[in-house]
Formats: sequence, C-alpha cells, structure tokens
Amino acid sequence: MGKELAMAEPHAQAREEQFLGALLGLAIGDALGRPLRDMTASDIADRYGAVNTFIADRDTEEGQPLQGEISDKSEIVLCLVESLTTNDGRLDPVNINARLGFLVNGPSRQWMSDAVAEGVELAADHDGLVPETWLPEPELAVAVRGVPVGLLHAVGGYDEAALEAEAATASRLTHAGRDQAMLTAEVAKAINRAARFRDVASITATGGDPPECRDLAKIVDLVRGAETFQAAVSGAVGLGGMTDSIGALGGAIAGARVGASGIPQHLIDGLDARIYLTLAAPWFYRTAIRRAGTVIDLRLVE
Repeated sequence: MGKELAMAEPHAQAREEQFLGALLGLAIGDALGRPLRDMTASDIADRYGAVNTFIADRDTEEGQPLQGEISDKSEIVLCLVESLTTNDGRLDPVNINARLGFLVNGPSRQWMSDAVAEGVELAADHDGLVPETWLPEPELAVAVRGVPVGLLHAVGGYDEAALEAEAATASRLTHAGRDQAMLTAEVAKAINRAARFRDVASITATGGDPPECRDLAKIVDLVRGAETFQAAVSGAVGLGGMTDSIGALGGAIAGARVGASGIPQHLIDGLDARIYLTLAAPWFYRTAIRRAGTVIDLRLVE
C-alpha cells in the first residue's frame, strides 16, 4: 500500500479540536454502523436510505434495545487512550492487556471476533503481546487501533518509522504479522495527515495486499470526496459488511479532518459515550504534546 501524495510540512500541528473530533468521529461511526453489521449495501439503502441518525437495535445478548452505543472497536481504542494517558504516552502492552481482559469477559465480547478474543487471552501469557507465530487474518477492526497511534504522532516532529513501530505493537496486542501491522499503520498515517493538515490522501492497494487494504482504500476515498462529516460517515456505514469497523474508520478520519466543531450536534448528543470521550480527548492531547516535548512541565519535582 502507498499514499498518492507524500506528507509535506512535517511540523504542522494537530490541535485538541482534532483529537476530540477523531475520537468522537470514531465512536459515532461505530455506533451508527453497529446495528447494520453484516447487511449489504443494497439492503441498507433499501431499508434505511442514508444513515444519518442512530438506529435502535434489539439483537443483543440481554435483549435490550441499544441506540447510540459503541462496540468493542471504540472500547479497545479507549483502552489504548487510557493506558497511553496514564503512561506518559508509552504503549504498555501488559497494562493494555489487563484492560482488554475485562472487555473479553464482559458484554463487548458479543461484537468481538474470535481472533481478537483469543489473541487477548494468548497475549496475557506473553507480556501483553501475542507471539509472532500467531497470524490470524488481518481485520479492519484491529486496524482501528491506528487512530490513537496517528493522533499521538500528530504533534511535534513526524517520525514515520516510530509511527509504524507503534502501529505494529498496537496490532500485536491480538494480531501478529506484517499485513496487519501495515494495515494499522496506514490508518495511523491517514489520521495523522487529517489531524495535521485537514487533508485526506488516497491510498493505493496493490494486488498483493490483503482484501482489507482495498476496503481501507475505498473508505479513505469516500471520506476524501465527502464535503461534510455526516456525508463521510453515512457513506462509510452505507458500504455494508463490517459496518461498525468501517464506520469507525470513516468517522475517525473525517472527525480528525473537520475537528469536533464540524460534527453535527445531534450525533454527539445521541452518542452514549459522549461524556467520557469529551473528558478523555483533552487529557490524551496533553499527553501527546508532553511526549513530543512541545510544552514545558512546570510542576514542582520533590
């Protein structure tokens, strides 16, 4: 895979607005897409048309209607954000694995792939990372972890090698292998560019790339051509298939580009996790700028 355009002006900086927009956008896309999962694009269009509001869903283990609620895709990203925030911007696989273990044993398991759940359990015995021999098929759901990685590198100088290394670590929390690491890194780069430059560049998938790379390229092109956040995220979930993952990716990239102020208020108000996200994003942003060395910490050291 490769980008159509090389990144320019590597020291342009993302603002807190972009961090909040990316995280809100991710969760909104996830929540819009979750009830549509495994539906085809034509079925979604025939039944709902353009999906611009949250849809109630009764197909849950508890049998309770859910509307505007996130799935494991957003929850896993929030586990990474929480851990990064409490560890000065460092990926701590053992700490993250402990958090993921609660998700595997809770209601989120119903939306989680078997490979993700098995990976979490396997990583628990290997310092938080699965062995390099554990090679399940790449997943867009795992690539969503590129969102916090891309944001983390969206302030300060841009080090693509470091971004790729951390994307590989985020993938290997459940999935080893070059293809998954590459897919997650491409998400991180798309988020980074959108947050720094308010721009989305096309991704080129070759015949040797896994099918998920072509899916990601399609999502990126859709967001790139959309004039508004709502058009981007509605178009993404309208693609059908793994709509929670697709919606999360489309929403995150679009949200990073337009910032929180570019997201319609009714989508924020209807999102169940909105309060937590609006608290988590500023702390994550401050963690990123401290890690990048762009602020001076004046707290008294005893």
